[in-house]
Amino acid sequence: GTRGVGALELDRQVYGVRFSPCGKFLVAGGYDALVRRWNWADADPKELSPLKGHRGWVTALAFAPNEPHLFTADSWGGLSAWPFKEDTPKPHWQHEQAHDGWVRSVAVSADGSKLLTGGKDGHARLWDTKDGKQIVELKHGEDVFAVAIHPDGQSAVTGDLFGKIKQWDLTTGKTTREIDASQLHFYQRDQDVAGIRVLEFHDEGQTLLVAGSEPTSTGRGLGIPTIRLFDWKTAKPKETLHQGESDDGFVFDLTRHPQGFFMTVTSGQPGRGQFAFHRLGEEKPFWLYKKMSNCHSLALHPNGKLVVVSATNRSSQGNGAVRDKEGKYLGNYSPLHIFELPESFT
Repeated sequence: GTRGVGALELDRQVYGVRFSPCGKFLVAGGYDALVRRWNWADADPKELSPLKGHRGWVTALAFAPNEPHLFTADSWGGLSAWPFKEDTPKPHWQHEQAHDGWVRSVAVSADGSKLLTGGKDGHARLWDTKDGKQIVELKHGEDVFAVAIHPDGQSAVTGDLFGKIKQWDLTTGKTTREIDASQLHFYQRDQDVAGIRVLEFHDEGQTLLVAGSEPTSTGRGLGIPTIRLFDWKTAKPKETLHQGESDDGFVFDLTRHPQGFFMTVTSGQPGRGQFAFHRLGEEKPFWLYKKMSNCHSLALHPNGKLVVVSATNRSSQGNGAVRDKEGKYLGNYSPLHIFELPESFT
């Protein structure tokens, strides 16, 4: 079965992890403005020099599917394209302010020619991946939490703070319809809790996946980790998967295994983290691991045999209360847990 085989112990927190399409590199976006890299060519990962140039948290990562390019974005609105395989990469192109503030999500088109970004400024922007020139601006209007490009390359979706999903014509930059995912939003006492964290297309574009949380309260941000699937043609909901209780919070990241089930990581109240395998049509995950704190990202190796999960150190209380012997506050860090997968799942 699935088993943990070790961890990379980092000295900082990282926001997300991804394997390159070739499987030879792992990258992680850091809270320290660095993009960390490991050579994963053999069983002993070796850390390489980091990519430098961001000014805030590195909040989003995406690889080009057919070129050795990595796209990264940060909490100050920066966006960069990197030749990530080089020893000391310099950006192909870079925008210090692709958005006015936090870039929450990036997505690459299936053919690798376009990059879509979404940000706290209420906009999504489409870029040419070769030269970084803006192609079109999508004026969503509210804080954008997730974006995705349809496999046809002609349309895209953006999801916002209030659970509203908009479909866009990428040629005209106009909205063509709206999809209601307001179950992934909660309002109480002048506070909004945004539930959407992930938008993806599946089944060759016939299914839109929306993942995050069905929030149950404000304040501590309680919510039930949730995946909702919509029929793309009709925009009607097809299925909802719940993973855990209100203390378990959000699905922060997921991927679909080649055998069809979803692999997810969740982060809830301090210390609450889940790594789950969930099949469509089943009420609960068929495999669940709860021995990691506050998991934020996962990366499935292209060979399908290995997963890396970015989590949080066990001593974190979420409020800075942990101190050393001299009374100094201890910073959090992100262990990268490594799991081996079996050949088949029954």
